[in-house]
Amino acid sequence: MMSDFPQEAEVGPWAKQKLDALERYLDYYTTRLKKQRQWRTIYVDAFAGGGIARVRQNKRVRSEQFDFFEGLLGPQDPEQAQFVLGSPRRSLDLPNPFDSYIFIDADSARIAMLNALKAEYAGTRRITVRRGSAATEIDWIISKRPDPAKHRGVAFLDPFGAHLEWRSVRALADTRVFEVLINFPLDMAINRLIKVDGQIPASWRDQLNAFFPAGWWDHAYSTDPGLLAGLVDEGSILEKRRDARARLLGFYCQSLREAFGHVSQPKLIRNTKGHPLYYLIWAGPHPAGLKGANYVLSMGEKAAS
Repeated sequence: MMSDFPQEAEVGPWAKQKLDALERYLDYYTTRLKKQRQWRTIYVDAFAGGGIARVRQNKRVRSEQFDFFEGLLGPQDPEQAQFVLGSPRRSLDLPNPFDSYIFIDADSARIAMLNALKAEYAGTRRITVRRGSAATEIDWIISKRPDPAKHRGVAFLDPFGAHLEWRSVRALADTRVFEVLINFPLDMAINRLIKVDGQIPASWRDQLNAFFPAGWWDHAYSTDPGLLAGLVDEGSILEKRRDARARLLGFYCQSLREAFGHVSQPKLIRNTKGHPLYYLIWAGPHPAGLKGANYVLSMGEKAAS
């Protein structure tokens, strides 16, 4: 067992789909910009993790990458350990790397792993590791005032649950520098927080209010006057809309479009049993980015129309 491995570094096998899509888009992005040296490129990973993750599995399968990671992480059971490269390492290993990297995480153990990664790439990559919440560290990035005449960037926003604040997404849009690739955790988090009867605990509602722009409630719930409407004052009955999932996805995408200008077709990620988990959504200010994102994200399932 990896006793020194952060618990969050264990991922489901479907995580590879997300990470493969990210890597393909980043490769498209940096290849497209490699000859346009008027811009300095920035990669921001706001929920970076440690750079290596263990795949949760039931079968006793030896990892193809076991020997490589054993050297980094110490001896493991070769029939139990299977690993996937995380988003930081994938971004660092691009054929055309970014000019600078900002890796953000709130966990001290993952920060230690990111600092080890920084040391590994010392002299070849310009890396900043920041410990803190995505919201506070994105505020720090914005405070540096990246110049749209000099900078271009991609921010990967892959929250644990629904812990991504809309104000942070909007702030990145307002720079006119950053594109974003977002994990929209519709079934892993959001749909579970939105209770059928509308009786959402205050902490859950605060989380949803932070995650969405204002107005999400009306896309999730409707009111029914009830059978006795007009006869007695029985009030209204609150109901979760049958199409709440589709409405909330559409509302979020439209909000991204208003903020950034362009939004991709969402890519649906399912678990190994075929159940929907989350969507990957790209948003950005440039139509060339949209073209590449739609191509990359079309390599899999899309949102139903």
